[in-house]
Amino acid sequence: MANYFCISLRGTDFVTVSESARDFMDEFVKDGRAEVKSDGNYFVDRNPAIFHYILDYLSGRKLHLPRNICAIEAREEIEFWMIPLEAVPKCCYEVLYSDNMSSYEAIEEMEEYMAQGVCPIETEIKCSKGKLQEVRETLSRALVDPGSSLLGKIWLFLVAVFTLTAVVCYLLHSNSEFRVTRENIPPIPDNNTYNFFFSNPKRTVLITKVVSREHMILEIISNVFLLFDLFLRFLITHRKKAFILSPPNVIELVSVVISFFISIADRNPSIVIDNIAADKLMVVCGFIYSLRILRLLRLAETTAEMNILRLCFKKSWKIIALLFMVFTIFSILFGSGMYWAEFENAETFPNILISIWWAVVTITTVGYGDHYPKTTFGYLVASLTALFGLLLIAMPIAALSSNFGIIYNCYTYKKKYAAARKKSKNCIHPCIVKK
Repeated sequence: MANYFCISLRGTDFVTVSESARDFMDEFVKDGRAEVKSDGNYFVDRNPAIFHYILDYLSGRKLHLPRNICAIEAREEIEFWMIPLEAVPKCCYEVLYSDNMSSYEAIEEMEEYMAQGVCPIETEIKCSKGKLQEVRETLSRALVDPGSSLLGKIWLFLVAVFTLTAVVCYLLHSNSEFRVTRENIPPIPDNNTYNFFFSNPKRTVLITKVVSREHMILEIISNVFLLFDLFLRFLITHRKKAFILSPPNVIELVSVVISFFISIADRNPSIVIDNIAADKLMVVCGFIYSLRILRLLRLAETTAEMNILRLCFKKSWKIIALLFMVFTIFSILFGSGMYWAEFENAETFPNILISIWWAVVTITTVGYGDHYPKTTFGYLVASLTALFGLLLIAMPIAALSSNFGIIYNCYTYKKKYAAARKKSKNCIHPCIVKK
């Protein structure tokens, strides 16, 4: 009968007859990681939770890890017992690396970003002392975390009201029913200019009608308030350079400036009529002006869910980039194929660029119907394009959904932990004696 021996880990004994395991423990004793007891057995001051599986490996069998252990603990035990990672089979990769640490680190960065406006006393940032410092910290918490104070809730409500007001004013700006007839229509210099402006009903509305005075005043008040909110955020932040270079803040400032320019041009249409180039500039300004809708995202920036969504896109940028690359390649491929499939038909797809546009619309399952095949070969290419579009769109959406679920669950667990920790600070165990 083979000689058996015992390996004890914090009172839990593991009995084996494996000579390879004995040789391994002898090396451990030499390294000072284990001790030999008086009866010749071994003692290791280590958690015995997964030693059953480690002993299998030391005895010459495969290393399989249980699924009910912490991934970090599993990696630490493998490192302690000097087991190479190559010994871990593929079926256990999930157990070894499913700690979601990257998600928790991203959440901590998000919380730090959300609190970047607060000027902490502990930092080396030079802040004013006394009441001015208290006012600044109060404003910081009200703007960065509106739910933490009554002032923050009131300010968030006002920002929401004026943001929605500004957006509604923008949406009604081009609607003829919400504009009044202009009293003095500026003279048109020549027939070409007349045809240019009055052949397009959109320009006709802007020339013959003007926004009401009440509409204009309401829009100006909303823009001034939102500009003041942006100015306050700039004052309290201690990362002013990052704040200035932030795309949402740049868009916010530019849209406010353009809104005043558009208001002036709306009251004085002769500026546009006398100069066709100014009309083109107005179109560009109108497009930039439409970006003010992004103001609505500011209302959601104070919620963790919105920032989690942003983290999801940040974590999934490789998937999104791959989607864009594959989408571009196959749009060109199917578009070119459709052009040559319909080459004999003079009524469809006049050039490859139009056929690529058709492929983009088809792959995204939009299907405008402005261009479509009329030949059998064209029908075949269209069918393949539609089927590929379903597969291409479905896969990255599933990956994005999975990443969002992981990050959101990590945030929920972290939030519950923070709440429990905060609650436990007020509870002292009766066995703990204060010194």
